[in-house]
Amino acid sequence: MNQTLLLKVMSRAQASHTETDQPEFNQSSIYPKLSETDLTITIRELGFAPPNLYIDLMQTIGNGGFGPGCGLMGLVGGATDDMGSTAVSLYNTFAQSDPDDPAWKWPHGLLPICHWGCAIYSCIDCTQKMTPVKTWDPNEWEDGTSPALAIRASGMSLEEWLESWSEGVDLWKKMYPST
Repeated sequence: MNQTLLLKVMSRAQASHTETDQPEFNQSSIYPKLSETDLTITIRELGFAPPNLYIDLMQTIGNGGFGPGCGLMGLVGGATDDMGSTAVSLYNTFAQSDPDDPAWKWPHGLLPICHWGCAIYSCIDCTQKMTPVKTWDPNEWEDGTSPALAIRASGMSLEEWLESWSEGVDLWKKMYPST
């Protein structure tokens, strides 16, 4: 566990005006810490374990409700997006096949963790050791095509992404530099 990074994220998360990037739109609050029971359920429901850093955040600071964008989504029992989905429930929804769209196949292990609005999510690739952060933007996707066509790499690992956020970097501007 990277104690220094956890302390930096915690420091920013505990200040009401910086706990998320969008406090004026999102009346988020930090959820209670992730329990061992809910972690076990999370792993069972996902079919894989989230990276240790994400679990450490959820067990040390709280099960979501702080962080970039509208805040990190929690694991089982944690913070939700504006549609009421945790990271686990949204992943399971995305992972379902769509009989009306046979091209739909969500990448295994790509866990949505942060909602930005307009159905845009930052996701972490739990299948790779460095846990790269990727952006899912359905506004760049068309029915009948693979969702992979609307997923872009951020160029940052989860650790780098959180470090940047804890230092006040505008991650939205990094994702969409022309806006």
